[in-house]
Amino acid sequence: MKFYSISIAFFIFTLNSAFSQTIPFSKGRIVISSDGNEHDEDDWAATPMSLALLAAKELQDDLVIYSFSDHTWGSNKEKPGADGQMRESAFIGAKNFGFKKTKFIEASTAPNYAVIEITLQINKSSAKDPLTIIAAGPMDVVGDAINEADSTKLKHVRLISHSVWNDEHADKPYEWEKHEGWTWAEIKEEFEPMGLQLDHISDQNGGEDYEGLKTDLSKYDWLKNPTNLNPKLFEKDSWTWLYSRLVAAQKGEEFDPSDAGMIVYLLTGNQKNSPQNLKEILENPGKMK
Repeated sequence: MKFYSISIAFFIFTLNSAFSQTIPFSKGRIVISSDGNEHDEDDWAATPMSLALLAAKELQDDLVIYSFSDHTWGSNKEKPGADGQMRESAFIGAKNFGFKKTKFIEASTAPNYAVIEITLQINKSSAKDPLTIIAAGPMDVVGDAINEADSTKLKHVRLISHSVWNDEHADKPYEWEKHEGWTWAEIKEEFEPMGLQLDHISDQNGGEDYEGLKTDLSKYDWLKNPTNLNPKLFEKDSWTWLYSRLVAAQKGEEFDPSDAGMIVYLLTGNQKNSPQNLKEILENPGKMK
């Protein structure tokens, strides 16, 4: 009987842990931490695309923090003006897509504040109110927040990444940089035993058997001419502005909002994505079921 009781208790604990953070998203809060202020301009496009996707499912109030420019070791050397581009993507994106309650934090100018605010969100977490953290930049800010948090809350937290570069960059600075910090592997080793759930999904840039979001310009023509996107859903000219942010981050003959693929995963469970997945969400707005 004792063994039976222990087995039942373990089953209930496991069930609560498994269902406290759900994919597709069904409850709780969301934190996003992205860079974009150094090295790669993809976040100039991915930030507003992520906001548009969440807004399409009426999740504005569930996004409690958007920490951007989280390459806290410096800005603008490789990409001059990158921090300004991120401010435009974040703040105008917030206005256009209705994020009135979200705290938008420029982590490069206030790294401690970003860490503190994310830590507070972790410490609020419970089975009824879990937290999902989207890691769309180097892991250091997120890692510091997890490290500072109440470890008993980590079983109610899910961390999502898709990028090996983001996973490793804190400890792999470029030759003109000098920095170190948390990596995905270190977070996994230190905090997964405490219950932190880590989802490392397929590379949203693309792979052998899927297109990804970093792809030919023409694959985003539906956004350039948004005849099937509800113009009343958000601020006037929101779709035109969103397309302009893809253009701002254009790489040769490709657009790259790849980090937004993690939002597609959050909303649908799909890992192997293409621009069509973005289109389907944006053209079919409505609350998550």
